[in-house]
Amino acid sequence: MTEFKDYDITSNTGFKTPVLFERFFIVNEKTEKSQFVDNISPYEPIIIGDATNYLFVKELFPSAIKYEGDSITILEESHNSSIIRVEAGRNWHNFVMQSLQLGLFNLENLALIPGTVGAAPVQNIGAYGREVSDSIKTVHCVSISTGEHIQLSAKECSFSYRQSIFKHQEFKNLLITHVDFELSKLENPIANYPDVAVYLEQQRNIHPSALDIAHAIISIRTNKLPDPSEIGNAGSFFKNPIIDITIYESLVSKYPSLPKYDIDDIHVKVPAGWLIDQSGFKGIRINGAGVHEKQALVLINADNAHGKDIYELALMIQHKVHALFGIMLEPEVNILL
Repeated sequence: MTEFKDYDITSNTGFKTPVLFERFFIVNEKTEKSQFVDNISPYEPIIIGDATNYLFVKELFPSAIKYEGDSITILEESHNSSIIRVEAGRNWHNFVMQSLQLGLFNLENLALIPGTVGAAPVQNIGAYGREVSDSIKTVHCVSISTGEHIQLSAKECSFSYRQSIFKHQEFKNLLITHVDFELSKLENPIANYPDVAVYLEQQRNIHPSALDIAHAIISIRTNKLPDPSEIGNAGSFFKNPIIDITIYESLVSKYPSLPKYDIDDIHVKVPAGWLIDQSGFKGIRINGAGVHEKQALVLINADNAHGKDIYELALMIQHKVHALFGIMLEPEVNILL
């Protein structure tokens, strides 16, 4: 365990807004139970990974904790699949690309998502037709309060669209240390997501491999989304809302171009970016905060904004979208007030 005082993580955050922690703990698999109980637990630290999916509204917080370690271990192998254990501190995109190099598939659609392996289950990250929960077998955690190690099956994690138990208050003291993935040795490329399909058609690639899918998504993301190292952002700020199909039918009678993605017989998903764009926010700048001109779902630190500036813009967007469409957008970004 390493403890820092007055630890500035501004440059590490997605939004690059000022953030200082009075105490910052970095732990690894060698951190002992007594260190959690005696040194860390009394401060009730916020759990963060790379802090890429957070909006820090305040600029000073009491404490935070981060798990460090990036090993990959093959636990089991069969003819069709492998189970691998990955430490929570490993960069997510690097892990996706390494899994492809190892001939292990089903994560390729999640390429170039920022953050760490440990953050992936919390958010149940997903993109372009896949969710990480489809490949998770077990999540290993340690209780910050007691130092006890806990294993949770995928079912016990209660994964749903951008949700897991780790986002609920009663489980926010569980620090993820390792994640076990079951990955296929057989390629099963999913290329029917509109952006991906268009890209592959332009490349005249009618039989894409899993690696082709990853490269397509890297190109799409690079062209469509701002680089956090150049323009502060946390990727998609809001979830794409899932609504009753009767509500959609009512809306589409007024807004005929409103897109949808079928979920089941009674629900559809509508793109939050479209709702924000139609509400007049695309490309807007207010007090240094802004909405990206290419993708309205992405809020940005356009000009030395503070966390509260981005938060206030997010509230404005929520209120306007609700007033126009009757839909309340839910943040995908973790907001710390």
